[in-house]
Amino acid sequence: MNVAWFIISWLLFGIIKAKRMSGPGPGKAWVIAFWIALLVGWVLTWFVTFSINLAFWIGVAIIVFGEVVFALGYIAMREHPEKKKVVVDWGIYKVSRHSHVLAGIICLLGTITIIVGWNPESIIYIFLWVYFVLYVALSHFAVLNEEKQNIERFGHEYVDYMNKTPRYVGIPKSVEK
Repeated sequence: MNVAWFIISWLLFGIIKAKRMSGPGPGKAWVIAFWIALLVGWVLTWFVTFSINLAFWIGVAIIVFGEVVFALGYIAMREHPEKKKVVVDWGIYKVSRHSHVLAGIICLLGTITIIVGWNPESIIYIFLWVYFVLYVALSHFAVLNEEKQNIERFGHEYVDYMNKTPRYVGIPKSVEK
């Protein structure tokens, strides 16, 4: 499931051609941390046996929802000749500044829902929940780093965007530059 989610996400990115998703990106340490976290997640989920039950279908529904959020983010990042603004503040990015991170967390939650529904007494499930919490924390720190880079890159326009759009979902906080 974890591998399928990863492949589908990259296929969506390639098919939708989200050309505006470029820029300096995360530093080398964040990229290494991401790949290590991804590999740890794959190892944790690879050897878990499962059955198709209600938890499986709930988890699949959560993953599909997460992939829809990914797709909406990629669609908003496509080149729009009528939208010449530097900061993308339309589509899903009106609701969440970091919909791509939110989508990843939703998909991971769906994967864990599928797995935990099988045998929550097993020790692997404790590791999976710890992994989930660490993944969310790592993602949040990466988002903070990305926001700092975007303020440097886009200036006051990005700060204005931050003031009117929540980081993930909810009510936006006022940000000083």
